Amino acid sequence: MVRPTKNADERRSETARFRLTLAERERLRSNAANAGLDHTEFMRRRILDEPLPPALSSRTDPALIAALNNYAVSLSQIGNNVNQLTAATHQGRDFAKYWREIGGELQAELQAARTALHNVLKDVDE
Repeated sequence: MVRPTKNADERRSETARFRLTLAERERLRSNAANAGLDHTEFMRRRILDEPLPPALSSRTDPALIAALNNYAVSLSQIGNNVNQLTAATHQGRDFAKYWREIGGELQAELQAARTALHNVLKDVDE
């Protein structure tokens, strides 16, 4: 799908140039990277007094996010097992003995996910 054409007043056709020292340029790139923006968008937002996203350094530890994602995958897999057992039960097969095992796994994974989520949220609040 082709992007819609912008109106003339929405097009960025003007440029602004200024000189920086090497140290200033590196600081600009570092600050932009910490905000998760390219340096042009970072400068535009700073100059026009538009809000910047929170600095990446103040965001959550990627290891905690990875751990939370792993728990989400585990919960998804257990959910798939529950769906399969439900379908088999509805078809008249006897899988009642597995429901307690799956229930126990689900409770353990839910508790681990809650703990991981709590750690992530605690880290964000600090």
